[in-house]
Amino acid sequence: MIFSQAQENLSYFLPDDVSYNSAIPTPEEFFGQKMGEWHLTHDQVLFYIKTIAKSTNRAIFYEYARSYENRPLVHLVFSSPENQEKLDELKQIHYNFSEPGENIPKDGVPLVVSLTYGVHGNESSATNASVLTAYYLAAAEGEKIDELLQKNIVIIDPCLNPDGFTRHSMWANMHQSATPNGDSNSRQFQEVWPGGRTNHYWFDLNRDYLLLVHPESKGRVEKFHEWKPNIVTDHHEMGANSTFFFQPGVPSRNNPLTPEKNYELTHKIGEYHAQFLDKIGSTYFTEEQFDDYYYGKGSSYPDANGSIGILFEQGGFRGRYRNTQNGTKTLAYGIRNQVTTSLSTLEAALNLHDELLGMQKEFYNSALDLASKSNTKAYVFGSSTDRVKTQMFVDLLNRHQIDVYQNQSDFEADGQNFDSESSFIVPVNQKQYRLIKSMFEEVHEFTDTTFYDVSTWTFPHAYNLNYAQLTNLKNVKLSDEPVAAQKVSGKLIEINNPVGYLFRWNEYSTAEALYKIQNADLRTYVATKEFTTPGNGADEKFSYGSIFIPLQDQNMSGTQLKLFLEKIAQTTGVDIYAVSSGLTPTGIDLGSNSFARLTKPKILTFAGGNASSRDVGEIWHLFDQHYHIPVTLAESSSLKRIKLSNYTTIVLSGNFSEWGTGEINKLKTWVSEGGTLIAYKNATTWAAKNNIGNSTFKKTVSSDSTRYLTYAERRKEQSLNNISGAIFETNIDITHPLCYGYSDKKLAIFKSNTTVANSLEKKYTEPVKFSESPYLSGWVSKENINRLKNAPVVTVHNIGRGKLISYHDNMTFRGTWLGTNKLFSNSVFFGDLIR
Repeated sequence: MIFSQAQENLSYFLPDDVSYNSAIPTPEEFFGQKMGEWHLTHDQVLFYIKTIAKSTNRAIFYEYARSYENRPLVHLVFSSPENQEKLDELKQIHYNFSEPGENIPKDGVPLVVSLTYGVHGNESSATNASVLTAYYLAAAEGEKIDELLQKNIVIIDPCLNPDGFTRHSMWANMHQSATPNGDSNSRQFQEVWPGGRTNHYWFDLNRDYLLLVHPESKGRVEKFHEWKPNIVTDHHEMGANSTFFFQPGVPSRNNPLTPEKNYELTHKIGEYHAQFLDKIGSTYFTEEQFDDYYYGKGSSYPDANGSIGILFEQGGFRGRYRNTQNGTKTLAYGIRNQVTTSLSTLEAALNLHDELLGMQKEFYNSALDLASKSNTKAYVFGSSTDRVKTQMFVDLLNRHQIDVYQNQSDFEADGQNFDSESSFIVPVNQKQYRLIKSMFEEVHEFTDTTFYDVSTWTFPHAYNLNYAQLTNLKNVKLSDEPVAAQKVSGKLIEINNPVGYLFRWNEYSTAEALYKIQNADLRTYVATKEFTTPGNGADEKFSYGSIFIPLQDQNMSGTQLKLFLEKIAQTTGVDIYAVSSGLTPTGIDLGSNSFARLTKPKILTFAGGNASSRDVGEIWHLFDQHYHIPVTLAESSSLKRIKLSNYTTIVLSGNFSEWGTGEINKLKTWVSEGGTLIAYKNATTWAAKNNIGNSTFKKTVSSDSTRYLTYAERRKEQSLNNISGAIFETNIDITHPLCYGYSDKKLAIFKSNTTVANSLEKKYTEPVKFSESPYLSGWVSKENINRLKNAPVVTVHNIGRGKLISYHDNMTFRGTWLGTNKLFSNSVFFGDLIR
């Protein structure tokens, strides 16, 4: 029998001063349990949401995306029955109201409120609360609910992360006892690796609203811009011993691009949360811990787009019943707080209707005013050598409703050449001015040095694209209309009687192309020196890393090979050149020993144990989603029984303290016999401690003993020398195998830790190093800048016949730092070539 005190009747969660339509099934009736008795599963939530839509004329249901594991992400949209009959018309009226230049009276313009739940899958009170909110909006009766639905459109997004939510609900339910036991040591509260917080590839989806790496985020941001909500709630959980938080957050940590009116209204809405929580006796706090600086979170992305984003953080109990410092708490208690603040948000929306509409309109009008006063009139960006990555950036900007124009003139800016075929221009004079500035600008000034997330996110650096600010557009010609991103299709440049085929290593998608060729059991070679081949009117130059596929002695006929490579060129965007002779005009000939034979990579990485789920997930996602290269994810405890000779490359990310001497020696033997071992981030220090390679590391910066801070300010001192996600310049050796495919000797990297390696003081072992003046953007102390000067980002160690390649910093940050991805993929394809 389930412990009765963990169960509550419907009146515990919802107002009891209204009547409810008996034709609408209650959650209790539908699930056959009281809310909080068991964790709901995603399929249960989905079925209930669909049932609500079928049971009332107040709501419509639609699917807007699918997760990686093919689970639907859905919206349930509420408004009055009369509004539902003309919902598309009202949506358009609402959208047009705040458009610059429009003059539509507020009367008759609906407010749009988006209630979003559970972006972190193991913060279960959120999604469990969504069904109660949906029931209330469907079943509550009376003048108040009628007025609410007449004046508002309310969107419920019940589960933002269905894959993670499924992992967590299954874990919590499978460990739930009939006899109550709230001991925090219980396995119920200790999810196994990787836990339910993240999505399928173990990414934090609450950092992806700006980056738009994942289908869940792409779908919901598309709908965000379709509906243009005035309020967006973002329901989370924090530590079990905390109470409840609602915004505003720390005032000094707000993003300066967000208008002050946003924070004024956040305060006003907060008064409604306080009133509602006081009524049920729940304690709470505001203006602490959390902030709205990084625009890529569910509660901050709205702030950069004319909405009010509101973060809620409920103490997370992870199970049905748990002992905490605040007494014994239940899942039902957490659900009630989430439902209560959902309803307080709706009360605020009803009462602040005109102010909220006015703020959104002013947001976009003032954006144009700010743009007119800006010294920067536009940003130009692009790459003539990497069309694929350039179009990926255009696509990102398109998804954020930013107008992008094709550059139609050749010009120079900031010492860089931008040609009409490969560059694009983003004028700042558009309603997304604030978001544009946020995405393109380097940031050097801060009012606070504590960050809940990263301190900068300059996207042209992330994509490693040439870019410049334009202070005028006098000599610049733009396309007449904004452009949409295009799928890049490569070409097979044919000649009669070829001896083989070549392609450069510059496009982002070259790793995908090469693996497809290797996977067809075709012989491939890489150029370790430069050369040219005859072309139409001028010789074609091929640089380090160019790939050669000879025609002879392959397992395909000449015709088959041509058709096969033609398809690869079309699907990957890589141009492939047929060559008529092995004799080249300049540089190495095609039969030279300077063309190294390549081996198809077989990649092993370890998961579980003390591996970093975030880093392993980013690596897995890179190879699986971008390059379509298989990666074997093995449990770290299985190292003893794995035949390592089956793999060319092993990637380590984390601190593998579970491995003993036997496992470590097995790994060392494999490397010494010719394997390529990649130590990534924390694994570089683990490798050094276990005498794999020779890396040593600089001491971290000590606190300033002469600076006086009060006891209450001690946390500020701790943050002064953190590197909370900043961007730095590096020098790279483009002739080194790890740097093949790069043409610029400067490369921006993203750093989010304070670990800095010492130089080995050996030639050719550090192909990527911080420059003498490395700082580009974000918060970093002068002391840390000095530590970084000329320090290695990548270190190559000789171990017998094999290599240890140590990446001290993140090459795959959140799936969006595409500029450094090639460094990482190069270690997989070319690591064994390094001498």
